[in-house]
Amino acid sequence: MSAARSAGEPVLVVVSPAALALDGESVRVARDVLGAAFEVKLVVPRSLDELERTLSRRGGRRLVLIGDDHALHQVVQLLHEQSGLSSGPVGIIPVGKGEKVVLARSLGAAGRPVDAARAVVSGRVRSLGLLVDESGGVVLGGLRIPGRGGPGQGLGAAAEPGRGGAPGARPTAGTGRSGVPPQLRGPAAERSLRANKAAAGRGVPLPSACREWGTQLGRAARTVAAQLLPARSGPGQALLVEADGRLLADLEHPIQLVAAWNAGTRGGAGGCPADGDSGLMEILVSAASLSGGPQRLRARRITVTGGPSTSFTYEADDSPGGPVQQRTWTVEPAAWGLTVPPAA
Repeated sequence: MSAARSAGEPVLVVVSPAALALDGESVRVARDVLGAAFEVKLVVPRSLDELERTLSRRGGRRLVLIGDDHALHQVVQLLHEQSGLSSGPVGIIPVGKGEKVVLARSLGAAGRPVDAARAVVSGRVRSLGLLVDESGGVVLGGLRIPGRGGPGQGLGAAAEPGRGGAPGARPTAGTGRSGVPPQLRGPAAERSLRANKAAAGRGVPLPSACREWGTQLGRAARTVAAQLLPARSGPGQALLVEADGRLLADLEHPIQLVAAWNAGTRGGAGGCPADGDSGLMEILVSAASLSGGPQRLRARRITVTGGPSTSFTYEADDSPGGPVQQRTWTVEPAAWGLTVPPAA
C-alpha cells in the first residue's frame, strides 16, 4: 500500500531527545525533507508523560518518529495502550549508532535518515504484527529468555521487582504498565546521558528530564538472527515452555535458550519471508538434552513458566522484563503499519 498523500498534509514529527543530542544535523535534514512535502509540527517531548500526551492529542496528523529502536518501541507501546495503532502508519527515521537502529532497519526502514525521510514522503506502508503479553507489553521484533538463573531470579532479576516496578513509575517499551526498569533511572541513566553527550560531537545537550524515554540503555540492540547464537555453556534453566498447547520443554530438562520473534520481521533467522500478516511467530527452544538439536516451529502463542520457586527474566527488543513466574505472548497480526521505502 502506498504511503504517499497529498502535498501539505499535516504531519506530527516526534523527535527523541537522544537523537537530537546525538545527531542534530540528521534531524535537521529529515525535518527539511518532510517540511518540503508536508505541513510539519515538530515536537521534542521531554518526558514519557509528555510523549503520551503528544500522541493522544495528535488528531488526524500523520505520525513520524525520529529516533532509535528504543524510541520506536516506546511510541508503539503507547499507541497500543491508546488503541491508536489502527489510526494510521508510523513513519520512522532511524537516528542512532548502528547497533541501536538494527530493529528499525530489520522492519524495513531505510538506513540513512535522509532516505528514511524520503520514504515517509513517497514510500509504502508495510503491515506488521506484534507479540503482546498478558500485561499489554508489546514486542516489535523478538524476545529472548537466556537459559540461566536460579531460585527466585534470573538474568537481571532486579529489572522489574515483583513485576510492579518502582511505585508510580511510568511504563517502558516491552513492559506494558509494569513500570520503567531501574536502568532508566538513577546514576546508570545519568552516566548513559553523559556518554551520549560526549559521543555526539554535534547536536544539542540532552536534558536530564528526558531520560525516561528515547534513550537506549544496557546492551546494544540485537538483531533477530543474533537470538540464535549458541547458548553459553552451563546447566541451563528449568522452564516449562508451551506453544499453542504443544509442550516444547519441561522442568526436568533445563533449557539454554528460548527465543521468539515476529515471523514477518525482515532479515529474520533462516531468511523467513516478510509475512507480517501471517499471525504467527517463529520460536526456537534450545536445550543440551534435546536430541537432534534445537526445536524450531511457528505458533500463535507461547507460554513460559518457571518452577514452583523459580522466576525468570527476559528481554523484549532488548528491554529487560521480569522476573515473572509465568508469561504468555500472543501474536496480533497486522497490528500496525510502518512506512518503508517502495522497494523494502
